[in-house]
Parts: sequence; C-alpha cells; structure tokens
Amino acid sequence: MYGLIDGNNFYASCERIFRPDLRNKPVVVLSNNDGCAIARSNEAKSLGIKMGQPYFQIQHFEKESSLTCFSANFILYGDISNRITNICRRYCKDIEVYSIDESFLDFHGYEYLDLQKHCEDLREKVLKGLDVPTSIGLAPTKTLAKVANKIAKKFPVKTNSVYMLDNPQKIEKALKWFPLEDVWGIGRRYYERFSAKGIKSAWDFTQLPQDYVQKEMGIYGLRMHKELRGISQYDLSVSKPKKGIATTRTFDKRTDDIDVLRERVSTFAYKCSEKLRHQNSCCRYVTVFIMTDRFKQDLKQYSNSFTFTLVNPSNSAIDLSKAAIQALDKIYLPYFQYKKAGVMVTEFVPDTERMISLFDTDNYEKHKPVMQVMDYMNSRLGTDKIKLASMDIQKTWKMNQKNLSPRYTTDLNQIIKVNAK
Repeated sequence: MYGLIDGNNFYASCERIFRPDLRNKPVVVLSNNDGCAIARSNEAKSLGIKMGQPYFQIQHFEKESSLTCFSANFILYGDISNRITNICRRYCKDIEVYSIDESFLDFHGYEYLDLQKHCEDLREKVLKGLDVPTSIGLAPTKTLAKVANKIAKKFPVKTNSVYMLDNPQKIEKALKWFPLEDVWGIGRRYYERFSAKGIKSAWDFTQLPQDYVQKEMGIYGLRMHKELRGISQYDLSVSKPKKGIATTRTFDKRTDDIDVLRERVSTFAYKCSEKLRHQNSCCRYVTVFIMTDRFKQDLKQYSNSFTFTLVNPSNSAIDLSKAAIQALDKIYLPYFQYKKAGVMVTEFVPDTERMISLFDTDNYEKHKPVMQVMDYMNSRLGTDKIKLASMDIQKTWKMNQKNLSPRYTTDLNQIIKVNAK
C-alpha cells in the first residue's frame, strides 16, 4: 500500500496555527508581492474566491466578510512542512516529499498493521502536535492514493479524514465518482479530447483499450491507465538534480526603466547561478522574459522572451548575468509598463563534464574561486551580502508583503511571547 498525506489548505492552516482567532473565518494567502490568492480556507472558498484570483478583486471581502489576507511566508511554511515530515517518519520509514504540503508513504511490509488506524493515529499526532489538519489516502498505487486522498478530504466526517482503497469494489466505486479532469496527470487538453468522446470519469478512462491509450497519450498515459487499475508503475522517487531552474518575480510597482529591469534580471540570473552551483551543474541556455500587467487591460500589453546560448556551459554568476542582460536588451521595448520578469536556465551538464569550445575564451576556471568565496561569504554573513556590481549594491529589493506574518518557528526575534501573570 502507498499512502499520501496532504495538508488541508496548507498555507492558510499554517497561518492559523498562531492565530486561533481565525478558525472558522475566511483566510487567504497571497503570492509574491501580494499578487493573487494561492491558498484559501474553506470559508474563503465559500465566498467564491478562486485560486489565482488577483488581490484587488477580493480586497472588498476584508470589510464585507471579515476576510484576512496574509502575504506568503514560505520560510514558515517550509519549517512546518519539515516538522510534519519528521512526524511521518515515526510511522513510515520510506517517504517521498512530493511537495511542500504532500508526501507519499510506502507501506509495503506493514501488512501486519491495521493501516487505517495507523494512519488515523498519524493524522491525530500531526493535528495535536502542530495543529495542522491533514487528509490521508491509502491505495495499491500512487495515483489511486491521490484519488483516495481526495475522497478523505471531501468526506472528512465519514472517513475520519483517512480513506483506504483496499479492494476492487472500493476502487471501482471511487473511480466512477472521480471526475477524469481531476486525475493526477490528466491536463485540460487530454480532458477535452476524452470528454468529447463521452469519457467523463476516471472509471471510463480505465475501460479504454491499452493500445488506444498509448496511441493517444504515449507511455505516460499507459502508466497512468495501469495505475488507476491497481497495477503499480511508480515507486517512491529519489531526489534528482533539477533539469531546469527559474527565478521570476512580480514587481511591487510597474516600471519602464531599462536600468531597473537590467538590475532585476541580473539579480535573477545570480539566484539561478547559486542554485546551479548548489547541485554542481552548469547550464547552456539562459532565457529571459518580460511582461506587462495582464490585469490592467487599459494599459498597453506586451510580453516577450529571448534565449541566449552560452559558448561554454557555466554556473558563473558573471557569465549568466552578462547573458541575461544581453537577452533583455534584445526584447526590451520602451513606453511599456513592465510588471514581471524572470530568468530561466536549462540544458544542464555536471560541472565536471563540461565540453568547452577550442576557439573561444573560457572564463569558468577563473570565475570558480570567486563564486566559491561569494557563496561562502553569503552563507556566513547572510543572503545577498556579497553581490555583483550589476545588482546595484546600494539597493536592497524587497517584495511587497504588507500582510506578512512573523517567522514564529525560525527566528528567535519573532518567537511568540507569553505574558505570565
């Protein structure tokens, strides 16, 4: 059996840990620069607030319906996630942290246990220890565990927030109820294609011939088909180096200043280079994009991107920043108010397996000790204490986070204070 433990409305639940006065009240967590809703409590959902809805469209609920909006506090959420994982390890030794609020548990070899009660105990331990509500789904495959988890979350009272698909009858009933569009791995394009042919539920999908599924969706679709039929295709994943890294930000204010955009793009490239060095990789391609505010239709709209190919693979912040600025200059147009920009690096090779050009200068070995010193100094003194000159050392950029909660669990200066009388 595989299990999937999922934090319910995770970001909002993390905020409620330290604000018990907000229980049973609408809560929303906003994205970077307080742009749009990325987490909603059930009460906020009942107000009609949609995932990804811009803050300015829901701001009126703060007065009308006592909505509380928080700026995203990812350091706090990451710490709470790690604490949940540590509790899970007491109940299962094999864990795959799938995302900040989801983890797969491999219960093979636990047949001697009553898994239903075992997972109810786990959920109770997380709730009592951290005050974070969770749902757990159990099934023979990871895809079915996702289905079981959705059922546990949909019917918390009937299932005690833990549901197990442990026989063919339960699996059939669940798949007939489960919409095809919600199946893990079914995107909108595939859903529209199958829906047009009358395939509406996950059960309908499992009744399709395997050769047809493979023809339509390839090997991954075939694996999904087998997983839904209870034939396991995926073990727990081992952490691997990323194949693509991106740093993007929405600005707190719109700007048409090319110097401001160059500084931002240079900073994003530096962040990407740090991540590359952390996993001992070098990249070949640097892509830069810029875009205006798509929610302000009264303004002129423009977006574009450009990919710069490095002569030699590199993880040097100097090389990546130079390439990013050159890419930006290719796509920048004046008189537009830009709201977002980003840098993406792709085509990775291990830093020990670089193939370099015979005819071009390679500065990697020259830059390498400089990058090592910068990384060491920043780890000792704090983030961004040592910067590239192109990052504007006199300027400290901060996101617009007007409703940021304290970092209760990771900063001693922001720990909860209790007045004892």
